Amino acid sequence: MEVGIEPIGEMVLLAMENAPEKTESGLLLPEEAREKMNVGTVQAVGPDATKVSVGDRVVYRQYSGTKIEWMAVDYLLIEQDDIQAKVMG
Repeated sequence: MEVGIEPIGEMVLLAMENAPEKTESGLLLPEEAREKMNVGTVQAVGPDATKVSVGDRVVYRQYSGTKIEWMAVDYLLIEQDDIQAKVMG
């Protein structure tokens, strides 16, 4: 999927995930709990980024990167080293 933003170097472009408003059992989550979700899906990678690939779902360090709204979608442009884990499954 072509986003229209091409990261350079080791930069990675993530589509930020919004936390659900309810748990699976139907409990409403407060806004504070929803803001703590640091998960995104890799949309594009710079030519020097080797640890993640487009389509990977990852956990990233809080307060890192640059938030971008592009074509009504929230993205995060982040350094590869600020990605802490891949979400499996």
